[in-house]
Amino acid sequence: MIIEDLRDHLMKRFDFLLGSLYIKETETCVLSDIHIGLEEELLAQGLVFPLREKEELLRRIEIILAKLNPKRFVLAGDVVHSFGRADQRIRRKLDAILNTIRSRCDLVLISGTHDGMLPYMGFTAQSRYDEGGYTVSHGDEDLRDHGHLIMGHEHPVLDVEMMRIPCYLFGRGPMDGMDIMVLPAFNPLCQGVAVNHLEAPDLLSPLLRRLDIGKLHPVVEMEGEVMVFPEIRHL
Repeated sequence: MIIEDLRDHLMKRFDFLLGSLYIKETETCVLSDIHIGLEEELLAQGLVFPLREKEELLRRIEIILAKLNPKRFVLAGDVVHSFGRADQRIRRKLDAILNTIRSRCDLVLISGTHDGMLPYMGFTAQSRYDEGGYTVSHGDEDLRDHGHLIMGHEHPVLDVEMMRIPCYLFGRGPMDGMDIMVLPAFNPLCQGVAVNHLEAPDLLSPLLRRLDIGKLHPVVEMEGEVMVFPEIRHL
């Protein structure tokens, strides 16, 4: 499939906006790796200026809600960053972000590797979400029974001329005939993994380790323009 045809195919199925993916058929918006509280960890490591994590996450989520108007919002894991006890500042951020989403649509939380504290904070998260032939998972577990797969976990970026550009990764049919879409980390403070310099053993996800990642297509959304790149192996 040539790049122009692939882009047309993707745009018929999805909208791409600020790291989120909107599934048109189900009117569901998915984003992954919010890592609420990453700011606090960076400050604890010695940064001496605030990073305005809450304000930036809310700004982006409010844009997504206004432009896409989803019926459902799925947070695909690593909702919080800390593996241990979350302090009140992180809890207030989490409440503000989740309440903003809940005020506009249904909300589904998927558990990720960082989300062990969510039940102790009073939130229920599930391991996967299935609807309309799609399966949303964080990507840290090796699923065998799934629809077209949407996942996070890997934080993909393209390393282009000393710039690291968050990207989606798409493959048509490599998961036993099912498509795969890997989402970028939603929190801009997250360090990305340069997929065009990555070897298969370096991948975090057991799902991606089953594939030839070189056959996936990076997809970049910038200021409303969606660009589909050749397969990673050709970059």
